[in-house]
Amino acid sequence: MIIDVVGAGSLGLLYGGKLLAAGNQVRFWTRTTAQADLLNRIGVTIVEQDRKIHIQPDQIQAKPINELSDTWERTPGEWLLLMVKQTSIDDFIHEISLLKDQVLNIACFQNGMGHLEKLQAALPHSLICSAITTEGAKRTEYQVTRAGTGETRLGNRNIDIEASTSIEMEKTFTLLRLMQQAGFDCTVSNEIDKLIYRKLLINAVINPLTALWRIPNGELINKEERKRFMRQLYDETLVIYSASGIHLDQDMWEQLISVCRSTASNTSSMLADVLQGRGTEVGSINGHIVRMAHKSGLAAPTHGILLDLIEGL
Repeated sequence: MIIDVVGAGSLGLLYGGKLLAAGNQVRFWTRTTAQADLLNRIGVTIVEQDRKIHIQPDQIQAKPINELSDTWERTPGEWLLLMVKQTSIDDFIHEISLLKDQVLNIACFQNGMGHLEKLQAALPHSLICSAITTEGAKRTEYQVTRAGTGETRLGNRNIDIEASTSIEMEKTFTLLRLMQQAGFDCTVSNEIDKLIYRKLLINAVINPLTALWRIPNGELINKEERKRFMRQLYDETLVIYSASGIHLDQDMWEQLISVCRSTASNTSSMLADVLQGRGTEVGSINGHIVRMAHKSGLAAPTHGILLDLIEGL
């Protein structure tokens, strides 16, 4: 089975590498030719707690993303795992515009909101699946370290999981089995919207604050001043969610603190982007919450301040 992985960052290489090691044919699609050449030349090693997976150069199929459409039309894949950041979604849509009339199966691993609607509009005949993951990985030039095992939840906002005889759910369960065979804790969820908004809340609190204070996730909860600001963001979000008819678990604050502890040494993606001088996903994370507030006739002053501060960097 052919699986296309778009984005050869740490998570792209982790998922793609383990799927490849499980016996699938995996094609990696990179932003540049130089990135593809590097993978093809040196391969990659995935380091887990109990083993190492060495993927030799002759096992790697890596090409720049601008070759995807031509390749796919000749040899289509079964699933496409979209591992690029929100800031690259428009570029991805541009690169695959020739496939707009094709049927693709795409699992989206992005933070924030707005990408699903963009992709569905650009690829109206395709299955656009949400993938929520708590997997963590760190990458050097040729090695990816799995930072503890997490969970992967698949779902489609427009399909009821109980209609499991539908073609869409059959395809989703095929991906589920592939993920499980590759060693991921993967399930299909009928509450994918709830999981999406849960992740949005966590990202909206952790990511911008770590980016501003230049600290790993765990240091957010080491000072009461930081926790008070986190709580202000959290409370503001819940008011906006409630006005929008979104309700999360009662212990969501404890879950948020637990994420800080379990990812204590992690550098958030937003902090990494700021340190590298790249654009961030703050517009699709905190910016989305601001837009939700305005739609409900509310204000989101704390999120709005963070949006301006991060974008100002």
